[in-house]
Amino acid sequence: LPPPLRLSVLLARLAQQMPEMGALPNALPLPALAHRLSLLLHAAAHVQEAPLERLRLPVHVFASSEDRVLPSTDEARRLRRRLPNCRTSPLPESGHVPLLEARVDLARRLRDVGFTRRTPLGSKPKDYVADFAPPSAEEILNATQRLRSVRNLVSPVFLSTEAGGR
Repeated sequence: LPPPLRLSVLLARLAQQMPEMGALPNALPLPALAHRLSLLLHAAAHVQEAPLERLRLPVHVFASSEDRVLPSTDEARRLRRRLPNCRTSPLPESGHVPLLEARVDLARRLRDVGFTRRTPLGSKPKDYVADFAPPSAEEILNATQRLRSVRNLVSPVFLSTEAGGR
């Protein structure tokens, strides 16, 4: 939708959600709610700028049809338009947290859409043992250098409670 229409649709949705939105201050202290909302607004501003069109990985979006907190089905359609290798599936009669609902069997849904296969449709299965090629000395050196900061961060010395590393 063009921006002026998008704003009116969002305002209409927000008005529909007002009873649920009014319950948020009872569920969270106001400072915590304000902080979480500011984080959400900050993240939302960057999502619009994200170059999703460059992402080539397969993505499957499951959208709740009865989500009363977020416009899940609209967001699924938006992602399908922006991601080149995206498919969507509705989760009929599911709400905002479908993975906590007894009627949503995520493992079955992932199998049904073929997302648990290790190889893409139509391609030859990979033999991880026969196709293994050991890394070269240069690749090992590069990996070691790239991981040095991570090693320093999680080393026992960094995690110690005393200045001497004990």
